[in-house]
Amino acid sequence: MTNRRGPNHQLRALLIEAGWTQEALARAVNTLGTEIGAVLRYDRTSVAHWLSGTRPRHPVPQLAAEALSRRIGRTVTPAGAGFPHSGPAPAPADVISGFAALCRSDTDPGRRLVLRQRPYRVADAAPPPRPEVPGPPRPLGARTERTAALHDAVGFFTASLDAHGGRHARTALTAYLADDVVPLLAAPHPARHRADLFVLASRLAFLMARMYEDGLLHGIAQRYYTYAHRLAGESGDRTAWSVVLRAMSAQALRLGHLAPALQLAEAATAGARSAPPAHQAFVQAQLAVVLGRGGDRRGALAAMERAEKAAERSHGAGGGASFDTYPAAALHFQTSAMLEALGELSPALAALRRATAERAPGDLRGRALSQARFGQLLLRTGHLEEACAVWDGFVAAQGRLRSADAERALRDMRQALRPYRNRKPAAELLARTVPMPRGGTGGAEERTTARPG
Repeated sequence: MTNRRGPNHQLRALLIEAGWTQEALARAVNTLGTEIGAVLRYDRTSVAHWLSGTRPRHPVPQLAAEALSRRIGRTVTPAGAGFPHSGPAPAPADVISGFAALCRSDTDPGRRLVLRQRPYRVADAAPPPRPEVPGPPRPLGARTERTAALHDAVGFFTASLDAHGGRHARTALTAYLADDVVPLLAAPHPARHRADLFVLASRLAFLMARMYEDGLLHGIAQRYYTYAHRLAGESGDRTAWSVVLRAMSAQALRLGHLAPALQLAEAATAGARSAPPAHQAFVQAQLAVVLGRGGDRRGALAAMERAEKAAERSHGAGGGASFDTYPAAALHFQTSAMLEALGELSPALAALRRATAERAPGDLRGRALSQARFGQLLLRTGHLEEACAVWDGFVAAQGRLRSADAERALRDMRQALRPYRNRKPAAELLARTVPMPRGGTGGAEERTTARPG
């Protein structure tokens, strides 16, 4: 705690408006901490200190403001909650300047921690306006001398994420964006080359967002997604723009924000109407999952049928993970998620079985997360031994990944198996996956702890 001032009347008024007790705000702040990889243990006493005028350390003012924003339904800033001078300055409006500032901050060890503690902001999940396209849409241009390095970087970091997880090579991509990509964007180029450079930069920003999301650092992931869609919009490429919005929809959904997830999925689908079939399949599959989670059975099945037909037209569904194909395994994974949301567990299991079997050899992360979810669904349907056999493969793969998503899946597996710990297959898996002591390598680099007070 720092900087004791007079009583915080603004925070007290917001608590009354939200209908929250001091304990409720503390719980909400602790919950938001999980979205930035932080273990927070604030309680009613902590909030009482804030109300008395003590300002908590960063990032608590930002987390408290976001918690109140979600509860009240309007944007609350840290200053509006009685915590002035909290957090970084607003980003520049210009897309290149803003992206440059983000990348520079992310390469500065002194500013990186503050940046990574930024909360996910529901207000920022609103779909942006579709980019204006002066003529018919055109695909990304062929590889040229100007764009070769960026094409190679997209391929390398995509493969790295799939094979090793989001924590691997993340610092390298941050430095590459700051040192190579931003200066390239700022330099003068012919219009056609400029558009291609912006699309490729958008893809790299997208990959940076996915790496952070795989690290369970959702606020900074959202920031990179925002610049990914802005860079794509600047290029006029609605397909690239739609791909980013689809990923933003998936992020919102996994965090439990159904309304923005649906809005983003619908915007992505509308933006991809004249896109290649693989991209149409990609966005329609996400729309199907969101509609399924919302209980719209007819809409979900119709969207998935469109996704399947588009995938058939693409003739690329069996390829590896890239921006121009949609692997069959990924479509089966989405099909399973939709069917599970609709309560159809047997067909969901069948789809997930196919997703697990058909993952590309280089997609270790995708296969591991498919196995983790497959095990959960098998256990839910009463197949303990088969679930443990599937999880055995997941555990072997998880140990080779630097992925907080995979680490969380391991914790979820252990929790699901505890009621069965007297059964041999469950007991063996639990014994093999005893958590490392605090201070080990199991993701400690991402996590911070704040004590009450």
